[in-house]
Amino acid sequence: MKKTSKQLPVLFATAILLASSVLSPIVQANEASSSSSETSVTTTSESSSVASTTQSQSSETTSESSASSTSSTNEPSSTSEETPKTEASSSEARAAVSEFTEVANIGQIQGEAHESPYNGKKVRVSSVVVTKTDRYGFYAQDIKADGNTKTSDAIYVVSKEKVAVGDRLTIEGEVKEGYMESLSVRPGQTFRKPTDSLTVTQLFASKVTKNGTAALPESVNISERMPKDIVDNTPTVYDPEHDALDYWESLEGMLTTVKKPHVLGPQYRGDIYLLPAGYQELPLNNIGGVNLRLNVQNTATIPVYVGNKFVAKAKDYFNEDVVGVVSYRSKVFKLEPTQLPALQDGGLQREVSKLYPSEDKLTIASYNIENFSANNATGETPDAKVEKIAKSFINEIHSPDIITLIEVQDNNGSVNDGTVSGVESGEKLAAKIKQLGGKEYKYVEVAPVDGADGGKPGSNIRVAFLYNPQRVKLVEREAGSSTEAATFKDGHLVKNPARIAPANPVFEKVRKSLAAEFEFKGERIVVIANHLKSKLGDDAVYGSKQPAVQNTLAQRIEQAKLLNAFVKEGLKQNPNLKFVLTGDFNDFEFSETAKAVAGNELVNMMLNHDAADRYSYFYRGSNQSLDNIFISKNIADKTVFSPVHINASFMEEHGRASDHDPVIAQLDFSQKKGNTTPTQSTEPKPSGDTTMPPNKDDKLTKKRILPSTGTTGAEVVVVGIVILNATLLWRKKVAD
Repeated sequence: MKKTSKQLPVLFATAILLASSVLSPIVQANEASSSSSETSVTTTSESSSVASTTQSQSSETTSESSASSTSSTNEPSSTSEETPKTEASSSEARAAVSEFTEVANIGQIQGEAHESPYNGKKVRVSSVVVTKTDRYGFYAQDIKADGNTKTSDAIYVVSKEKVAVGDRLTIEGEVKEGYMESLSVRPGQTFRKPTDSLTVTQLFASKVTKNGTAALPESVNISERMPKDIVDNTPTVYDPEHDALDYWESLEGMLTTVKKPHVLGPQYRGDIYLLPAGYQELPLNNIGGVNLRLNVQNTATIPVYVGNKFVAKAKDYFNEDVVGVVSYRSKVFKLEPTQLPALQDGGLQREVSKLYPSEDKLTIASYNIENFSANNATGETPDAKVEKIAKSFINEIHSPDIITLIEVQDNNGSVNDGTVSGVESGEKLAAKIKQLGGKEYKYVEVAPVDGADGGKPGSNIRVAFLYNPQRVKLVEREAGSSTEAATFKDGHLVKNPARIAPANPVFEKVRKSLAAEFEFKGERIVVIANHLKSKLGDDAVYGSKQPAVQNTLAQRIEQAKLLNAFVKEGLKQNPNLKFVLTGDFNDFEFSETAKAVAGNELVNMMLNHDAADRYSYFYRGSNQSLDNIFISKNIADKTVFSPVHINASFMEEHGRASDHDPVIAQLDFSQKKGNTTPTQSTEPKPSGDTTMPPNKDDKLTKKRILPSTGTTGAEVVVVGIVILNATLLWRKKVAD
């Protein structure tokens, strides 16, 4: 594998050209294979060449979500096709000897780098043993390690030869740096080299000789030497001791162990993330997971490929070790298991909000309902999903007065026929809520311009509102159009609802924020629903570009500044106007985006919440808070807030209806000051340190020592007399 530095663009481009030069179409496809204990003295297989596939990042609401463009899975199957065995003549064998360089071990092939020093060369290596097989070849590891922790002792061998785990081999072939995804390409499919993916050192075998069997090497405890917090801070230096990226490379293809781990989140695209038992290097949250933190990568989390049918949720665990070989796919290092024990149920249950309806309290929820439409024909929004979301509004979050909906699609979903209205989509959800015994909500939106707001092609996702007209009133004014910008006059919205700065370039190909003015108990509240620029386009955390850069951050910050300026103008005209900004900000509570939204006018309620419970989303091993609520300071001290964990930690089999948890704020408009104590989770904390470190900008998580209160007036008088008498005695002594 090869990594590049931002300071070395020319070298990076050269490396890409060199890697590309060894790629050619794969001719093998649709092989079926099976393991066999049959041993032959010598078998020969055609060297398979690498074809190309497309690896794309495809989610508007997730960070760096990647998938192959091919229709076939990128993950390994446990089968391979046997090829006819041929016996080479002695003269051919002698001729072949001169073509190959004899190497002492696989460690020599791998070298102390991300790219093999033998890239493009033909080698012969002996005394290796098969540790795992799949459709396109097998993993082989040195029977005797070279003792150098900077070099991997294993390699992936591309071969049609039928081998079995435990076979002792001598292998001849060509070393190539390539992409595992390319091996699954079928005839007629196209593969484009990923822009920021590392490569995998592979050996394309032309001859495989079986020499009996051998015991498998002892697996490496992967967490024992894992660098903490840092992926790669020295991109031009190979440093497995301090950089997690390089440490993973030093184990490429090798047997490794995760000690009796627990699961950090739901299975997604065949992967689960694990944390070994007793791991104390990271602060754990209230479900034993790991929250994303400022300027820190959670390097201790271990991805394991288990397949799309594997069912797991946060807090589930294994009573035995998980063992597997290290692979690299979709810009992620992961284990392909050779030993996967039975999964144990950790008992995590979906939550119920502690914020209940109250006469003088306005409850506002934000919920990303993940590509929701009225179209059930395509299977994108099945009736079961509609019912799950409707039930969650009633049972888990207790029928909020206002609900900001994120990712509402147009009426026919991703059918790209020019439809832009999403009224049928929103009203379908409202009708289901009523049918199930919930409140009678009204739906309001401003439809986007066709194809202008990002998301799935044809779907026209947007933000919108459901509100309970028995509790709140949408101030009656003409609604803005798709292209009209929201403005204030005399401290109130001119058009209601209206989109914020729809023509501004910072909202190009992004969902526009939607402002709506409501009235509750004589108070005016402007609620702004948001779905800011996604992280699609950021550098992969474990990619070739190091340090990884958030290429999308600058645009989100500019969007955030526009939102704050809009709030500032409203408060300038009407200081009593209340503002609530909700939604999927595609950034974290400690981010520059969040700071720009808040400015001096708003309070980020997530920062007021229990640090061990700050999350609404799970992605690649880390809990994180993409969904936030900001409250204007003129009502923030009368507001309580909480996420409700009903989706992000679970799979559909457990009741999950979306990939995001809803978040809720409750504003107290009674005469007395509302309770501002953050809601605490009722889940028992796991063993170990569960305290999240304070953010330097998060004053509410720092310990404070306040002056004691309650001293009586009499006590003050007595203390004063004692001090006065002592002073007089001292002066008398000095005078004497």
